[in-house]
Amino acid sequence: MRVFWRKGFAETSYDDLVAATGVSRKGLYTVFGDKQELFLKSLDHYERTVVPSLFGALKEDDLNRAKIITMFEDFAKLAASGEGSIGCFMANTAADVTISIPEVRDRVNRHLIDLAKDFTTALQRVGVAQEPAHRLGHYLSGVFQSLLLMAHARADSALIEDFITIALQPLKDP
Repeated sequence: MRVFWRKGFAETSYDDLVAATGVSRKGLYTVFGDKQELFLKSLDHYERTVVPSLFGALKEDDLNRAKIITMFEDFAKLAASGEGSIGCFMANTAADVTISIPEVRDRVNRHLIDLAKDFTTALQRVGVAQEPAHRLGHYLSGVFQSLLLMAHARADSALIEDFITIALQPLKDP
């Protein structure tokens, strides 16, 4: 998963996958069939394992607006530090040529919908009415993806800081 996440589908070779997994080329073909199938399994694995750990704060019992804002600010600091330059596997994939593959596009779209739902539910839990929470949840999903694409592009830290300051304004204005 990490090789695809870091390099993207097109730039990842079977030699890269062999080196990263320690599994022979024949073994990879036997288990996964082709590179595209392994890529799809990697996206599924990311969705099951990485995404829940990133957004656990949204499900905490003592969630409030300040915690949602802090979560974004922490991601912005990570993005600006360079440590976050790997970005988001789903966001990277959305910007990759593989988005033209229907199964890839379906997974990315499902991820974006699920993320928007998670934000919407969290916003409702902190007292935002249903319709504004729905719209703000969609907005925050886009903000998050944009933030991680900036991290992947190694955008200037001042750009990231200004972006997140303005992007979070709707959360600060009840």
